[in-house]
Amino acid sequence: MPDFLLRAVLGAAFLGAACGPVGAFVLWRRLAYLGESVGHMGLLGAALGLLIGIAPITGVAALCLLAGLVMARADDGLIPAGTFVGIVGHAGLALGFIILAGMESVRADLMGYLFGDVLALSPTDIGLIVLMGAGALGGIALLWRPLLADTVNPDIAAAEGTTRPYVNAAFLVLVALLVAFGLRVVGALMIVALLIVPPAAARPISRTPESMALAAALFGAAAAPLGIAVSWWQDVPAGPSIVLAAVALFAVSSVFAAARGNRS
Repeated sequence: MPDFLLRAVLGAAFLGAACGPVGAFVLWRRLAYLGESVGHMGLLGAALGLLIGIAPITGVAALCLLAGLVMARADDGLIPAGTFVGIVGHAGLALGFIILAGMESVRADLMGYLFGDVLALSPTDIGLIVLMGAGALGGIALLWRPLLADTVNPDIAAAEGTTRPYVNAAFLVLVALLVAFGLRVVGALMIVALLIVPPAAARPISRTPESMALAAALFGAAAAPLGIAVSWWQDVPAGPSIVLAAVALFAVSSVFAAARGNRS
């Protein structure tokens, strides 16, 4: 296997494994739209990083963190919170696209920012993804009990005093960091799919939250080699192929769960 292909498989697999358990909470909390808007803001972060002369990943991470925390504080007022989140996210996507389109040196890389460039991952990128993935998995393990209690029934958690203000903020930081690093792998338009499709695939075959998180990590990791193999075989973009592989795993899981239910 060529080195660049091996790096692509390793990087995407580690990212998918980290996205699985975190994405389970995104799914349970119905935060997919917020994650998508954070991903859109990541494109603006990359553009601003290039504009001011810093590493794009630094701009992506900074703006994703800021956007996630700000949009999570949106309350329903004259404009519903979901609408506000959508407006901010799409404004960031449009502005980032315009800035990048105005830079002659990076205009050819627009597709990479939108749909990922997993085949161009360097050994340094792999190291950063592994460290970030390990940190995300360790963080979700530490936050598991209070975050699960607040997700299942926030009113009861508040009444029992198990709700901690830092838990939600820490969780949003994890989501923002995964979105930031995922932008390089599958792109701003598809990173949320890697957060929600593997947990959705795990849900029909899981009996407990813990088993669903583990299955989601396995599905997320498995989507990487499957998608990259299809990309290599058919000469199609790798990022979208990884997402479609995750969707295929979701379809197989759903059919298996339905068949098992019909037999029982």
